[in-house]
Amino acid sequence: MATETKIVVFWDVVECPLPDDLLPSLVSGNIELALQRQGYLPCNVSIRVYGKKNYEFKDEFLLANIMFLPAGDASARCKRMVKDIDKWALGNGKSDLMVISRVNTELATYLADWKAKDFKILGARPENAPGKCSSCKMTTLDELFTQEWVWESLSVGGDPITRAAELS
Repeated sequence: MATETKIVVFWDVVECPLPDDLLPSLVSGNIELALQRQGYLPCNVSIRVYGKKNYEFKDEFLLANIMFLPAGDASARCKRMVKDIDKWALGNGKSDLMVISRVNTELATYLADWKAKDFKILGARPENAPGKCSSCKMTTLDELFTQEWVWESLSVGGDPITRAAELS
């Protein structure tokens, strides 16, 4: 019997908003579908969403069994996410994690430290987000993520970004 893959998703819903006409429950199912299509089977996905306190869909997230964590502006959301990833990673061994956000220097540097400890880090960022982090240790975000999606694709169950190295 296969071992269950556990993945915790840390999602900044301000930087990567709910697509028009999709409810949180559907997006959650689409994320699971995208992960299963990449070989994460069987898959147990837990999602934590970080947004503004008055976020209009917070009740829909709770109804979809998605943890909603009010965290304020971009800096506050990043700090809360980092704190929660720390707490989760220290208690969960070598599980996989996914970050859905426009990755800034602080978050990228922080995630690079967990990657150095052999954690698989999956990522999704908005289509218009840069592929580089201007003052990070790594030159591109490709070096940070084990697999990466464009958020608009992941939210509908799409495939990850195909990199040139994967094609050769």
